Parts: sequence; structure tokens; C-alpha cells
Amino acid sequence: MFLRDYIGRCAATFPDDIAYKSGERSLSWGEADRRSTALAGALQSLGLRKGSTVAILSRNRLEIAEHWLACLKAGMLRVGINRRYSEKEVLHLLEDCAAGAVLVDADCAPLLSSHFETLRTNGTHLIGFGSAHGMVFDYEALIAQQHPSQAPELSSEDPALIGYTSGSTGLPKGVLLTQRNVREFAIHLSLAAGFVKDDVRLPFMNPAGVNIANTCANLVTGMTTVIEEFNAEDFPRLVAEHVVTCASLAPTMLRRVIDVVRRGNTDIRSLRQVMYGTMPTPPALIRQAYDALDCTFLQLYGASESSGPVTALRDSEHRRAIASEPELLASVGRALPHAEVSIRDDAGREVPRGELGTVWLGGPTIMSGYLNLPDETAASLHGCWLRTGDLGRMDGSGYIFLGDRKKNMIISGGMNVYPASVENALAEHPAVSEAVVVGVPHPEWGEAVVALVTLWPGATVAPEELVSHCRRALPRWEVPKHVGITAALPHGFTDKVDKKAARAQLISAGLPWNVEV
Repeated sequence: MFLRDYIGRCAATFPDDIAYKSGERSLSWGEADRRSTALAGALQSLGLRKGSTVAILSRNRLEIAEHWLACLKAGMLRVGINRRYSEKEVLHLLEDCAAGAVLVDADCAPLLSSHFETLRTNGTHLIGFGSAHGMVFDYEALIAQQHPSQAPELSSEDPALIGYTSGSTGLPKGVLLTQRNVREFAIHLSLAAGFVKDDVRLPFMNPAGVNIANTCANLVTGMTTVIEEFNAEDFPRLVAEHVVTCASLAPTMLRRVIDVVRRGNTDIRSLRQVMYGTMPTPPALIRQAYDALDCTFLQLYGASESSGPVTALRDSEHRRAIASEPELLASVGRALPHAEVSIRDDAGREVPRGELGTVWLGGPTIMSGYLNLPDETAASLHGCWLRTGDLGRMDGSGYIFLGDRKKNMIISGGMNVYPASVENALAEHPAVSEAVVVGVPHPEWGEAVVALVTLWPGATVAPEELVSHCRRALPRWEVPKHVGITAALPHGFTDKVDKKAARAQLISAGLPWNVEV
């Protein structure tokens, strides 16, 4: 059984129930089934077949779900284009995946409009949706034509989607996920989160990359998924308007939501669970979330290459940590039943419990490889295991504690400094909202630990006080030699702090010593 089979089953069982909502628009399961079948037939009428790639450039709207369901039905590879990519990155992506068609939101069309003719000449079909999109084919017109569709035979190892993520060359690299990967992801995410039919889920995410899989967890339960752009100020309204029970937020989003809720005049009583993850989360932020939001929390950890989460820190564990085991709040939890986690040295040998090493992940959701990058695939995949770039340790009870990415480690005076430890210490100060720690050249220490922070609204603090705060919490080699305070930290496409940009910002603002770069 494949994920596409769940679409028809939901349509047969819950034909009139809402599958997707976005703004004032909605799709019942029956409509989602009919429209995705019609879109699959339209793509096949253009000459696309099983294994063809179909890209989409769009904001968060219903079409991203319909496109994904159509690709599942036709055995085509779904490719999402991040609308915040540069023109160079977009063109690389389309060439790399050999896109047979591109679906383009009219609001995103300017990113590609100067290349429409070249794309058409190269055989890429351009399909537009929204007003005045300027493309050859119109999305709604193609669906209305009701072209007959065929569901090709599939195997579990057939590719289902290509999710582009940051690459070592500076250009995005494509993560290949199989039919088995996406099916297992949907099932095990639903089990981990405890989703039920009556849930209404709001998974804030960028529709590019492997995040699209987040929109299909509803296939397992028949629940409703709300597709919206993230805006912290709108969060309470969206929860109340759609009666949202489950929300997914990146830590940076969670921080902004806490600020909004603290101001009052919000109604988020329907919210029973907040799921967060994708990056290390300071324990201070988690405690603040419990104070501000009256719901349960679930932290998940995984990678694009693992299709999503492989570990979970459950609500009961959060509450135990807050009550009596504060060190547990720094953990990303234990392996989910479908997954395996191993901590290994540089030679690939498992290290003893408690020792730091590289995190390796295993299980049925691990990617099949990187598109057109055999060397990078060979470096990352070892049999059934994925070697991540994350450092971490596992305690005697199986809890995973992340250090940081290897590339982010700072060597100051010959001592290893993991930025996440310093960031967590800074976040414990009541004035600090968000912190990023990087290394910069230093004439005596080789690299110096420096930090850039933002403050909670209305808070004030001197940089010297933050340094003194760190001295009370950290060994001396981890204490920042300089702290800068800024209105906002630079964030990248996935809402993670852009450490390279933060480093440049600190240097350009001036440091107490000369920096040669």
C-alpha cells in the first residue's frame, strides 16, 4: 500500500469532511481526490509520465497540496522551489532535476518571468495559477478539462519527491525520498503526535523541500490541515478562526508567538499541542512556552535526509524536566519506534554512552541519496545509516543531547567551544529573546567566542552584564569576549539563524580588537 492509496480511502470514508483549508478556501476529501486526479491526468496529457519531475513555485496555498497529491497518484517526482531562493539557485534547481513542468503562483512569477521563453524552449511546461500569471497553461483550465489519468505501478523504492536543501557548494542539493520514505513518515509522525480524526492541524512551513510531507499526515487520520503563511501577529486569529488543535512551529516562530500571546487579548483555547523542532531549542524558551501557552508540547528532531523526525521529547518528559530534571530539557528526546540513533566516532565506530560523537540515523525514512551527487551520497550513506553533520551524545537512558554542527565548532585557545551551549546560557538571562554565537579571528586565542543577541520587548541590559551572566554559568573559555545587541538576528530560508550573516554583522559593527578576514 502506498501513500496515494490513502487519498481515495479518505475520500470514500470522509467525502464531505474538510481535508485542507487556506484563508477562505477549503477542499473536502472528495474534492481533493477529484481535483488531484484531474491534475494528474492533465500532467499526463502534456506527455509527463511516471518518474517525471514536476516543480512548483508558490506561497502556502491549497495548490501545493493538490500538486503533491497529483504527483503521488501519477508516480511523478514532486519538487518544491523556495520562493526566497535567488534567480541563480532557482535555475540550478530546475536544471538539476530536469523539471518537465513548473507550476507557478502568479505572485511568485517575477522570479522566473525573464526565463519563461528559455524554459519553454527547453521543453519545460509552464502552468500558472492566480490572476495574470502570464504562462502558457492555466492551472484551473487544465483541471476543468478532466483529462483521463492512469495510476502506474509503483514499488516502495520508486522516488516520490526531491527536497532541496543547502549544499556544500553554495547551491541547493536534492534529497531523494522514496515512496516508502513518505509513507513511513506520514504514519510515524501521526503516531508520535497522537493525531486523531477531529484534529485541525496548522503546520507552519516553507512549502519547498521535504516539508511538503508535513501536509500529508492528514492522509493517515482524515484530519484537517490548514495551509497558511506564518505571521506571529496572525497566529491567535488563525487558531481561533480554524479551531486549530495542533500547530507546528520552528523555535524562532515559537519565540515570536510567545511575545504576541504575552500581550493578551488572544483566544487560543482550542490549541492542545505545539510541535517544535528543526533546530536546537534553548531550555529557557521551552519554559517560557509552558508559561505562555496552555497546551502540551512535543519536540522532534530529524533531518531532510531522514524525511523528518527520528527522535521525540514528549510532553510528560518536558514536564518532568521542568519539575525535577532540568538537564533533560536540553535533550531532543529518544528514538521513535521506527528509527535508530547511534553516536559514532570519525571512523564510524559507536562510542560509549555519554561520550560526544557524530549522530548517525537509521530507519525506513532515510533518503535514497542526493540527486546527481554520488560522492556526497557515498559520504553520507553507510549501508542503512545516515551520517549527519550533528555532534551529540546519548545518555544511559537513550536520551540524545545535541552539541552543534561540526562546522560551527569554535576552537578558542586550543579548547573546543560548542556555540549551542553558549547560546543556551545567554537565553537564560531574562532580557534575552534570541542569541547566536560564532567564532571570529583573535590575535591571541586564534578564535574568539562572540555573540549577537536580541532582547524581549521592553527589556534592557548592558552587554557587560550578559558577559558577567555567562561567567557564572560557563567555563571561562566559553564565555563570550564580546556581545552585540541588535534589533533582529538574520534568518535564512528555513528560519534558522544565518550564522555567516551574524558573524559579518558583528565584524562590521566593530569588535574590541582588530579582525583580519
